[in-house]
Amino acid sequence: MKIRQAHQGDAKALGALVFSSAPIAISAIFDINHELSAANFLQSCLLNADGQYGYNNHWVAEVDKLVVGCLSAWHTELPKSFHQTTLAALTKFYGIAHTLSVLQSSQALQDCIPKPKEHEWCIGHFGVSEQHQRKGVGTALLEYMQQQALNFGKSELCLDVESINTQAVNFYLGHGFIKKGESAVSPSMQTLGIGSYFHLSKLLI
Repeated sequence: MKIRQAHQGDAKALGALVFSSAPIAISAIFDINHELSAANFLQSCLLNADGQYGYNNHWVAEVDKLVVGCLSAWHTELPKSFHQTTLAALTKFYGIAHTLSVLQSSQALQDCIPKPKEHEWCIGHFGVSEQHQRKGVGTALLEYMQQQALNFGKSELCLDVESINTQAVNFYLGHGFIKKGESAVSPSMQTLGIGSYFHLSKLLI
């Protein structure tokens, strides 16, 4: 198994893995119609390097030259261009009118997820292909990201996961994470069909 930073050629496999990390929330936020769909948006973004959904912000696990797992990270030192590029990608794909709708839906979820603190390294978009689950791929990705956090001087790893995703929750708890809280479900989240999220963290030092 090899873990590396993603590149443009990973876009197709990576898009499917990112979508699998939170299909309910991603669909609720990014699906407008058949053409302007979450899957198509992810594929489009992952052909570019920068921004929240760019390939530079993702790492992949590779087995026999196949991309079988992924995750991303964010923290307080992200440059302003990170958010500007993300917004530009949304506008390019959806157009201005639909971008406003997507941003409104995204904000409903972001309002309940804590922003990173200076000592935290937050991970997300954590996905492993179904046929490679329970084979150590997720563990290897997590251990790699823990080292990345330490390399950047962070002392705590954190993430947010859908409370109904018991398989993922149990995986994280089994790797030393603890539950720090559970988000409320706002009326906007209810409208979108998004439930509560657990905020989990793990001390590294």
